[in-house]
Order: sequence, then structure tokens, then C-alpha cells
Amino acid sequence: MSGPLSRRPERGIVRSSKASAAAFALTAGIGVAAVPAQAAADGPVTVTASGYHNGPVRIDVTESGDNYILNDLTRPGTRCGAADGRPLSVPKDSLPGPVNETFAACVDIMYGAQRQWDMLRDWLGRNGPQGNGRNAPAVYDPSGRGPIWGGYVVFTTMPTGGRAPATTLDLVGHQFGHVIYQSTPGGTGSGNESGGLFEGAADIFGVLTDHYADHPRNRPNYLIGDSPSLMGDRPLRNMYNPSLLGDPNCYSTAIPSTEVHAAAGPLNHWFYLLAEGANPGGGKPSSPVCAGEPTAVTGIGIRQAGRIVMNALLRKTSQWNYAKMRVASVSAAIDLFGPGSPECPATKAAWRAVNVHPQPGEPSCADPSPAP
Repeated sequence: MSGPLSRRPERGIVRSSKASAAAFALTAGIGVAAVPAQAAADGPVTVTASGYHNGPVRIDVTESGDNYILNDLTRPGTRCGAADGRPLSVPKDSLPGPVNETFAACVDIMYGAQRQWDMLRDWLGRNGPQGNGRNAPAVYDPSGRGPIWGGYVVFTTMPTGGRAPATTLDLVGHQFGHVIYQSTPGGTGSGNESGGLFEGAADIFGVLTDHYADHPRNRPNYLIGDSPSLMGDRPLRNMYNPSLLGDPNCYSTAIPSTEVHAAAGPLNHWFYLLAEGANPGGGKPSSPVCAGEPTAVTGIGIRQAGRIVMNALLRKTSQWNYAKMRVASVSAAIDLFGPGSPECPATKAAWRAVNVHPQPGEPSCADPSPAP
């Protein structure tokens, strides 16, 4: 493959504090050290390291002797390792020099996880992905079939395209978004409609992370997995017009039997309309509304839209569906911004635009809403 993102990077880590002990031996085959359980941590430190997609970025790690360990003590639980799950380590004095794919992918993961943690704190008022000041650990395993969630947040290469690590900012935010969703009431639920909301919420947390970081190599947008090194010129999902990739823009009775990533289409579409509106201008793409619905949909901004999503998920139940997500988000808008605020009618209008209509018991924009 050709192109700057199809090559493994040859950048290293810039040390920012003094060495104090002998470096660990490099693990055969992957070129990074596995940290013994008894390794003493000298403490947190911020370093510059090169990711596969993001290039040189500042990340928080742990200093231990002559090594830096990919374990963030300031954001508990945030760490990255190879398939064995142990956090990676790199000797301070072994670089500059070529950096292997596993380490570079883990740098991307650490950077994305840390930016998401900060976004949750600064924008959404949440204490880490799990809501209790903790995160889930990550591993990079290129032998896997695709990113999954299950105790560890597992990243691998894309099965198509350039087989690059699936560690772009939006995908890292998406995967840790599953941790956020699973850590709210009701868990992940069951069935394809609930699964679509699970995947759509993860996409939302992915674009929130992308916008918060505003990285110069990855300017924020509303496309998921749009790096050319992942799927060529085809993103995985499109939030402003899911139908461009064959996913539904609008809710219908077919959603409960639709594959979960495709079933996320109406939620992704709703979020874009809520954040940006149908015709945002400023170079942002227009977003179609469903047939027969009002076309005047005005956005409230991505940060405010994100607050509504986060608050709505605190009302989630195990039997979650689009109708319940609508009611919860309207209640969230009222609680956060007041019954007379523009955020409440904007939330309702965005739902109508994706064919999710008013529900029994849904509060009006002039009434107080039930507490979560």
C-alpha cells in the first residue's frame, strides 16, 4: 500500500524526566517491554509520543525507572497493552528509532481515551467513562477480527482497506463510548433496536471526542472511520446522511430487525440534526429530514446536544428503544435547560425529522420533567 498513513511510523517518544534505573529488556517480537507485576511506579508524567494516526501527541503515562509505562494514574484504569493485557513500556534511552505498530496504536488509544475523559469532565459533567472516576483498560491485538468490548476495550486492524490499526480518534472514542453506555442504568439491553442505540450512542461519543480534541491531523466531522487508511474513501458511518452508506436515515418498523450498526442510523441522524440543524451553513453538510416531517430544524451545538444525550442515558432502562430514548432526551433537555428553553423544542423537532414521533407521557416543553 502507498500513502503516508499506510506505512508504519518511525517516530518515537520524547522523554520529559530523568532516568533512574536500568531499562527493561525488550519483549521479543513486539519491541516493547511487558511490565512485571512488582515494578515500582515513580509516578505520573506527561510525554510526547508518536501515534500511528495522530503523529506526535502529548499523553499522560507512568514513569518507572528508565521506562515509561502506558498507564495513566491520573485517569485510573486508562492503560494500553498488547494481547496479554499488561500495559506496554518503552525504555527512555532506546529511542529515537523505529516504533512498532503495537506501541504506535497504543499511543493513539491513550491519546483518544484521555481526550474523551477530559471531554466528559469539561463538557458533560461525568467523572470518567464509568462515572465513578475509572476507565476500562485497552489492548491492541492485530490478530483479532475487529474492535470489540468485553472487560477490556479491544482494538485491532480493519479487516479491509489498508489493514491499519482501528485507532483513529473517532474510533477510540466510539469504543470507549461503549464503556460509558454500559455503565449507565439498564446496561446494554438486548435486541437489534437496543443494539442500534448502543452503537449509535458510541458513535456520538466518538464524534464528541473528535470535536473536543480538534486534532490538526483529524479535523472533527460527523463521519465515523473516515481515515483513508481504514476503508479507503468510504467511511464506516455517516451521521448527517446515513443513507449515503446504505443505512436508514429514518425510524421504521424495520429497525428491530436491522443489523445493529445500521440500526444506529436514525439516532446518528437525530444527533446531527440536534447539534447542527438541517441546513447549518459554514461549510457543514446539509442533512435531509424524513418524508412528511417539518424541514425547519435548527441545531443547538454539539456540546449542548452531547449534554442531552448523556443525561438521557442516565434514564435508560434495560428495555430500551427509540421511543424511550425520545422521551428521555426531551426530559433531559427540560431538566438541563428549562421548559421554556430552545433546547427542548429543538430536541423534539430533531426526533420528528427522523420519524420518531411524540410518545404517551412525554413532557411538553412547558412542563417539568420526571427526575432520572
